[in-house]
Amino acid sequence: MRRRIAWRRRGRWALAAALLLVLIVLATARGGDPALYPAKAGDTVPVFLLENGFHTDVLLPQAAIQAHGGPLAAAATLTSADPWMMVGWGDARFYEATSPWQDRILDGLAALFGGRPTVVHLEGVWDSPDRVWASGVHRIVLSREGLAALMSRADRSFAIGADGKPEASPAPHLGGEAFFQSGEAFSLFHLCNHWAAELLNAAGVPVTPALDTLPAGLLLDLWLRAGV
Repeated sequence: MRRRIAWRRRGRWALAAALLLVLIVLATARGGDPALYPAKAGDTVPVFLLENGFHTDVLLPQAAIQAHGGPLAAAATLTSADPWMMVGWGDARFYEATSPWQDRILDGLAALFGGRPTVVHLEGVWDSPDRVWASGVHRIVLSREGLAALMSRADRSFAIGADGKPEASPAPHLGGEAFFQSGEAFSLFHLCNHWAAELLNAAGVPVTPALDTLPAGLLLDLWLRAGV
């Protein structure tokens, strides 16, 4: 009898937790813009997502970035002339560190509480991303207007100096990549994967932040709601 009561209680708690999760997912869902996405025939531009299991970057064609102008284009010019540009965002101290990520787990957890500086990371890519990486790369077809809106959203992530240009971070980096200071806050509720989802949402793609915490959730979200 006691076991039955215990199982019933556990079942109620499990049901309550499931309902709470559903409510959170529904409450955070952001609609898309049908005027921008899906792209109509003859008005398409491919972009890519690159994920490694815990971080997501957006890869954009350099030509489109330069044609758009703005802070992203200025930063890309300072970074690389390669035909594709990898664009990511995150906590500065964790992102810019060069030691193995396994040695920085505690520091990464500390970043979740927010209050630390953030950066935009750019890195040139010499060929189409789906030919450079064998796995972890995902193609998304946007409209040209949607891509312009995505880049405008990326522009707002850069901290702009007194000279009107993106402020470069002094962190050491390899050739063909650069870090730039950002004014956006990093926390458990606004991670690098949420940021990538926000760029796609600006392009008209529907997203659900509660699902987008990890790359696997973001990809599931895009499959369920955007047909990616």
